[in-house]
Amino acid sequence: MESKIVFGKVETTSLLIIVMTTQLFISFPRFVAEKAGTAGWILIVYLTVLSLLLFTIISKMYKNFQGKDIIDIGEYVGGNIGRILIGLIIIIDYMFIAPSVLREFSDRVKIITLDKTPIGFVMLFFLIGMITAAFYGIEPITRFSAIIVPIVAAAFILIIIGIIPNFNLTNLFPLMGSGVNNIFIKGIPNVSIFSGISILFILPPFLNSYDCFRKTGFYSILLSGFFLTVGALIYTLSIPYPASTEFTMPMYTLARTIDWGRFFTRIESIFVFAWVASAFIYLSILLFFIVYVFKKTFRLEYYTPLILPVSVLVFTFALIPESMMRVFQLESQIFRAYAWIVTFGMPIILLMAALLIKKKKGAVPNEKNS
Repeated sequence: MESKIVFGKVETTSLLIIVMTTQLFISFPRFVAEKAGTAGWILIVYLTVLSLLLFTIISKMYKNFQGKDIIDIGEYVGGNIGRILIGLIIIIDYMFIAPSVLREFSDRVKIITLDKTPIGFVMLFFLIGMITAAFYGIEPITRFSAIIVPIVAAAFILIIIGIIPNFNLTNLFPLMGSGVNNIFIKGIPNVSIFSGISILFILPPFLNSYDCFRKTGFYSILLSGFFLTVGALIYTLSIPYPASTEFTMPMYTLARTIDWGRFFTRIESIFVFAWVASAFIYLSILLFFIVYVFKKTFRLEYYTPLILPVSVLVFTFALIPESMMRVFQLESQIFRAYAWIVTFGMPIILLMAALLIKKKKGAVPNEKNS
């Protein structure tokens, strides 16, 4: 049973870092450049601080519901209806993310190495890995995340070292980019870039203590914020605005500019390995949690029979957008604009309601198996 599996801080933090930083390898740097211009890195720092404040609020309220995930709390507040409603919201949210990410990564693999291969075949390559990982369950996915994160981080650092000669400090000016209002007021909904933290609200039954929950959340947001900030900063230093809004594969573009002489060529191959490994883990995590949440929401005995049908849906939805640019538009205009509601707004409102009910009852709800 999944409820008997317990993870520590390192494994859980690694899992969340993969979920929140994988976007760095696709369209994220371009998205930030479009939103804040030359001040993209300042926007990320601001959003990191904002995310930490929101998580602090949530974690303080979560202290009264140790071992409970967000679905359990939904049931505590609204009974079966509350459980089903919260579960469906999470499923819909993840079912929007998974096809988008699958299509984005597949399109980029097709452009880089498999330009004559049908996009459906490239997606099947990722899908088979997702299905296999989901069948094995959350434990091997999480353990493997702890192994792959240092490797991906090392590859990322190698790329940074390689593109240092391309840095131009004048690219950082004007310092406030598109303006203070765009960064600090209109930029608030962009806190959705940390939407991956929502997975932590499903993980309490797998964690050994509330302290693990709290510290894991802080560490994962801080470390993810650091990597995203560095990614946005080196992109701005290397490519001037507004040219930085034109590239569909920003980090790959940077990796291709590395030149270490005739004996060290095609350094971008290291980058490709790093983001393909991250993509496999990220997509596997999404698929697992879609079927896991579905199982828990509707109180099914097993989640494995759901893996293939859900995978077919993810594959089908991923084929709907007519182009990679359409996927980017949907992600930018819909997901990044509203994901914060599910990630931060829903838990805060739900936990406030649960605390009011607990106060009236005068007791903390008893823990139960997930």
